[in-house]
Amino acid sequence: DSPLLLASPRGWVAVFTVLITTVMIGLWGFVGSIPRYADASGLLTFAGGIVTVESDVAGALVDLPVTMGQQIHQGQQLGTVRGRGGEDNRIISPASGRVVSVASALGNYVAPGEPLVQLERVGVDDLEMGATLIVSGDMVPYVHPSQEVTLAVPGVNPRAFGRLKGVVESVSEYPVSAQQLATVTGQSSPAGEPVGENRHLVTIRLLPDSTTVSGYQWTSVSGPPVRLQSRTPVSGALSLGGIKPVSILLGV
Repeated sequence: DSPLLLASPRGWVAVFTVLITTVMIGLWGFVGSIPRYADASGLLTFAGGIVTVESDVAGALVDLPVTMGQQIHQGQQLGTVRGRGGEDNRIISPASGRVVSVASALGNYVAPGEPLVQLERVGVDDLEMGATLIVSGDMVPYVHPSQEVTLAVPGVNPRAFGRLKGVVESVSEYPVSAQQLATVTGQSSPAGEPVGENRHLVTIRLLPDSTTVSGYQWTSVSGPPVRLQSRTPVSGALSLGGIKPVSILLGV
């Protein structure tokens, strides 16, 4: 009788390779973790938000000596509205800030409550800049303070320079109205964000880094050679933690 050869040495190597691979995949399925992210759009903003200066009376706008980007002080005259009786009504700024929108022009007839100028309450320095994201109500349970966030900034190649880093500072407890949203963004919703119900504001604190040109941390070492501008649209990725691969397979 001759010995029975069950498999050649090469065959045993193949069997053990498949076995080890199967065991490792099984362990990864139960022990490993796949990161999850939720996307949200928003703006880079200063903490003071947007102030809309409106006309108190009806009449013709006869004076509006302000320009985009101009620094305004609280109590400064922004314009003059001449009423039907010929009286001049001064438009006074209720706060200090930077002009980000001029909604009317000389000679226009304005109604009471009509927006004339929008001011952004600029912080003392750039370290006070943050971001405001808008999330739907079904995402709120998954968003919490100190949660990590990365932001994609237009014009910055994420492959070369990475994404802006930040953490969640607060989440609005109740849905915000269009008026409350306009206080932050200057409009009912950021560009591309549909107007709808049950929206919540998420305030993001950017992480400072004195070694980068922007003054903030990026997912790359040095970040892009640019400075950040407020009211820049951003796309945020909120880290929702990890999920075990076996949970995805079993649908739980």
